[in-house]
Amino acid sequence: GMGFGFIEVGTVTPKPQSGNDKPRLFRVIPAEGIINRMGFNNKGVDHLVAQVKKAKYQGVIGINIGKNKDTPIEQGKDDYLICMDKVYDHAGYIAVNISSPNTPGLRSLQYGDALDELLAALKVRQQELAAQYKKYVPLAVKIAPDLS
Repeated sequence: GMGFGFIEVGTVTPKPQSGNDKPRLFRVIPAEGIINRMGFNNKGVDHLVAQVKKAKYQGVIGINIGKNKDTPIEQGKDDYLICMDKVYDHAGYIAVNISSPNTPGLRSLQYGDALDELLAALKVRQQELAAQYKKYVPLAVKIAPDLS
């Protein structure tokens, strides 16, 4: 209503997954902080897209995508592409989450050839989808806050 702001939903994965065992959210009162160990709990990308389609929100909706916990890291790129294909037309932007310490091996995608390969594949698909939907949806990459 004030002309700015956005909502980001996710992280969503191709298939539903339950996330980490509870409890998975912890307050750190002395530091006025929160520790999140959610583990990408979600009902899958098809469910998320159905919910976004029903939303009455008129602002920017970012959709945060990730890989399923049981997808081998070598095939992780495929999970991101599946999600990107399904959310592209409904997103104001897409956040590519490669920062979660709760998904085994995920942070290895933040470095070297693995990062280059993932980003190259996403940029190619972004160009294809932009042509298909006649709109450009920006990508943001979510990396670990402790990287130098």
